[in-house]
Amino acid sequence: MERKVTKLENCHVEVIVAVDNKTWKDAQEKAYDKLAKNVTIDGFRKGKAPTAMVRSKIDPMKAIDEAINSLLPELYREAVVEEKLQPFAQPKVEITKVSDTELEVKFIVTVAPSVELGKYTGYNVGKKEVEVSEEELNAALTELRSQNASLVLKEAEAALGDTVVMDFEGFINDEAFEGGKGENHELELGSHSFIPGFEEQLIGHKAGDEFEIKVTFPENYVESLKGKDASFKIKLHEVKQKQLPELDEELIKELNIAGVATLEQLRQYKKAEIARSKEVEAKREFFDKLTEEIAKDSKIEIPEEIIDDQVEHVFQDMVNRMQQSGLTLEQYLQIMGQTEEQLRAKLRVDAQKEANTYFILKAVGAKEEVEITPEEVDFELAKLADQYKMSLDDIKKALERQMDEFKNNLYMKRVEDFLYENNN
Repeated sequence: MERKVTKLENCHVEVIVAVDNKTWKDAQEKAYDKLAKNVTIDGFRKGKAPTAMVRSKIDPMKAIDEAINSLLPELYREAVVEEKLQPFAQPKVEITKVSDTELEVKFIVTVAPSVELGKYTGYNVGKKEVEVSEEELNAALTELRSQNASLVLKEAEAALGDTVVMDFEGFINDEAFEGGKGENHELELGSHSFIPGFEEQLIGHKAGDEFEIKVTFPENYVESLKGKDASFKIKLHEVKQKQLPELDEELIKELNIAGVATLEQLRQYKKAEIARSKEVEAKREFFDKLTEEIAKDSKIEIPEEIIDDQVEHVFQDMVNRMQQSGLTLEQYLQIMGQTEEQLRAKLRVDAQKEANTYFILKAVGAKEEVEITPEEVDFELAKLADQYKMSLDDIKKALERQMDEFKNNLYMKRVEDFLYENNN
């Protein structure tokens, strides 16, 4: 197997692989054998017809394609391992020569971005001292009560924050439209689950009321409905209001928080929880500013493919989470008042910032010769095992496939600690 490797600009490497004759012939034979299983010849049982007759029924180009596709994964894997490449995106693949006697494949591999570090210590970007106010603590305790509230029927008119159960059917020009009907639908008023103007018009109505409301679909809604006026027939079955529990020992017992048995302990627990959250946010802001300063004094070259892959990964993850919560992408965009292009543009800005941060940290770690020892890994795994009441062996087995990611996270945290200690 001959291989020619050429470094290209902007963190790309060209790898041209000339497949040896035997490997290529064997791949073609296997491809013909695979395709032959689906060939039937009149007068012969499947698999009993003469080989030459079966092969005459197979399109040679299909066999070539099948053979190429069977070889590509291993050709790429061998090139990456043997040439010690570290890919950061899917490669571009081109078949540069192909016949029944030869095969040549070109891979364009996106490798680790180039970072030439400038100054990375001694910056003063402003560390925040975290404090938790009494107002923040009381708000968190009220939210805790709200999360554990029960819904009780009310005879009075629906108000903001109440939950209604209703039937509805939507019409445009007196014609019902697809997706505009629901029965016994539960909706919290003020949740902004429906289009603007819908929930507000349910306020003031009682259980048993039948009425009509009028709305206009936003311009960034689905194509068939955007900008159109619509009316909805509503039948209100129930109105429920939240009944917040008292902040007492009964609620604390139901919460079942380890080490929390009194109201004072609950207050301290929530205060520490808020402080941790604010510390995480403060550190995030600190590193955003710090890496921005480091980037100004450094040369960073990040290939577009890495940003593209990250944007697509985050976008698809968002779509999957929307679907799990019962939202379509169109509904989400309508709620956010965005187009898909605007959403992707924002994700791109975020991806660029995250990539800069990630590769700056990697470069600092390399410069400072940061290492994570096996003993340190085991120590962190033992902490996890204790947290989840598992044995060390079980936690290792559970994280076996994510172990590289786990170690990398420890490495990155070590670099962050170094930067945090050496900048203000």
